[in-house]
Amino acid sequence: MTLMASSAWSRPTASAAMAGVIYVTITDSGAPTSLVNVSTPVAAQSQMHQSLMQNGMMEMLPVKSLAVAPGSPIRFSPGGYHIMLVGMMQPLSVGQTFPLTLTFANGTRITTTVTVQPMTAGAPADATDSTKMSP
Repeated sequence: MTLMASSAWSRPTASAAMAGVIYVTITDSGAPTSLVNVSTPVAAQSQMHQSLMQNGMMEMLPVKSLAVAPGSPIRFSPGGYHIMLVGMMQPLSVGQTFPLTLTFANGTRITTTVTVQPMTAGAPADATDSTKMSP
């Protein structure tokens, strides 16, 4: 397997929340490619964003694609790249799991499991998420 997703996690959302977030690490041990789409059934839309400090203010900018190169993991984490969930189908609660599908420019699709962590938790220490790759 040349592309792999690990440590996919999210945070709980309030009952009326229409937005959520996902963090994940992507590694590549094959040819360079780009992440071009993210999707999950828990939201109407999933969008890649990058948080940047600009003119003293934190801004979230949409990202259309993200280059993934061998030996340079991409880490979606608080304060950086993240997957924004828009139009939540239901609130996310601690311990809940749900699928996330990542689609790459080379046609590879990876589905991994996202686990909702408590608000006080950081990224999970376990990087052995179940991951499936399909051409």
